[in-house]
Amino acid sequence: MIRALVNGSWETFEDAQLRPGTDSFDFETGLYETLRTKDNQPILLDSHLDRLLNTAESKNLKPSFHRNQIQSMISEVIKNLSEKDQRIRILLVPEKIIIYSTPLELDHRIYDGVSVITVQGKRNEPHIKTTNRHVCLNAYQTAQQQNCFDSILLDESETVFEGSRSNVFWVKDNCLFTRETGVLPGITRQTVLSNSPFPVRYGKLKLLDFGWLSEVFLTNSGSGIIPVIKVNNSPIGNGKPGPITRKLLSLYDNWIFDRSKTSM
Repeated sequence: MIRALVNGSWETFEDAQLRPGTDSFDFETGLYETLRTKDNQPILLDSHLDRLLNTAESKNLKPSFHRNQIQSMISEVIKNLSEKDQRIRILLVPEKIIIYSTPLELDHRIYDGVSVITVQGKRNEPHIKTTNRHVCLNAYQTAQQQNCFDSILLDESETVFEGSRSNVFWVKDNCLFTRETGVLPGITRQTVLSNSPFPVRYGKLKLLDFGWLSEVFLTNSGSGIIPVIKVNNSPIGNGKPGPITRKLLSLYDNWIFDRSKTSM
């Protein structure tokens, strides 16, 4: 069971009722954001609220609460859970804003490198976080069944787009590359783009290209920067996180905590 704030009042739900992409999700349409806390401090909250509220305008889902009221609800939800590191979910559905948190339960072994698989599939509206996420949920569940961290989505021509819950970066000639369009403009992705000490370029990648890459990593708000050491059971580079990915990992916490402190 999950306790959630619904328009500022506490209600109780079954877990699946609040999980976008499942048949038991309680709402036909909506938007969502997921962020984390560190020591009870919401990470990059302003960026997440900017994206949610800007998208809400375009989808006619403008909430009936002001931004500062939503921030107060988030603070109340954080205080309601004893864990200092949490995963916060904000759901914006017709006439309701629903906010709840669960323990983050971050497995730090992922920073030694993860395995991913590729699956064919694309989101209909990749530029927004809509609750209509059956493609992503099915892809993620397929990855979990194969003991993999995530699935990378491909189109019919085996062009790489994004992970089911992440953005994809790769390294070539000491430069970072990521896809420019057709993917979610992720908050962690933008943090890397804005702060990387290495040059960043936009590019396109095919499935077969993974065979010659020396470094690949994913980004998402819950886990940050996640080195990929295997794709479809084939190693990336020497099968270990590469030097550029390791450098970014060493810098990432300072980037997000400094920005979060200045936005509070």
